[in-house]
Order: sequence, then C-alpha cells, then structure tokens
Amino acid sequence: MSVFRFALQPLLDARRRAEDEARARMFAAANESERERERAAALRAAFVRAGRVLHAPIGERDARALRDALAAAELYGDALARADAAVRRAAEREAAARDHFTSARAEHRQVEALRDRARAAFREELARREERELDEAAGARHNAATLFASSFHN
Repeated sequence: MSVFRFALQPLLDARRRAEDEARARMFAAANESERERERAAALRAAFVRAGRVLHAPIGERDARALRDALAAAELYGDALARADAAVRRAAEREAAARDHFTSARAEHRQVEALRDRARAAFREELARREERELDEAAGARHNAATLFASSFHN
C-alpha cells in the first residue's frame, strides 16, 4: 500500500517552528509590556504619595518635609515620564510581535491547507486505483468464466 508523503513537509516544519518562535516572542513581549506597566504604576503611586505631602495643610508640614517632597516629586515625575515612554515602546514591540505571530500563523496554515489538499488528492487517487483494480479483477473473472463456458459450446 502507498504511503502519503508531503513534498513540502520541510517547509511545513519550518513554518511550524517559525510560528512557535513568533508565539514565544509575542508572549515575551507581552510579559515585558506588563512589567513596564507595573513599573510605571509603582512610580505613579510614589509620585502621588510625594504629592500628598505638598498638598497637606500648611500647619502639618515643615520646610524640610516640603523640600524633600518637592525633590521626590521632581524625581518621580522624571522617572514617570521615562517609564511612560518605556511602556509605549514595550507596547509597540508587543504589537509588532503580535503582528509577526499572526503572519507566521497564517503562513503555517497556508502550507497545512496545501498538505490537506494533497492528502485528499492522494486518498482519492488510492480509491480510484483500488476501484480500477477491482474492476480489472472482476473483468478478468468474467472473461475467464466466459471463456470456460464457451469451451463447452464448441
């Protein structure tokens, strides 16, 4: 019996590996993006805490606490601006990785569709061949029976 062999199997394997690698890069980019968002959220919370000292009633704050809060707010503000930029860059990398994964997945599925069509054509050819062999065997039996029967009539 014949065995189906897909001529483009090496390409299919390469596309599957490319999809797996793209998926891994997409998840890594998503994790990086999440870490950057968490880092920015922590800085934002620290910035808000520093701002509370600045907004406290005048009688509850001293000059040193005010100076420290202003310095902290400035540092946190600068760090927060950098963190927000890092969040945007990480989100862009995540979107690019997601797009790459989507493309790799589509390319993999295209070759899988070719394989499925080739497998279906192979099965149809096997069925036709089997049908032809059965027809030939039935014809040979019929011819043999006819020849045998005609030998009695002569």
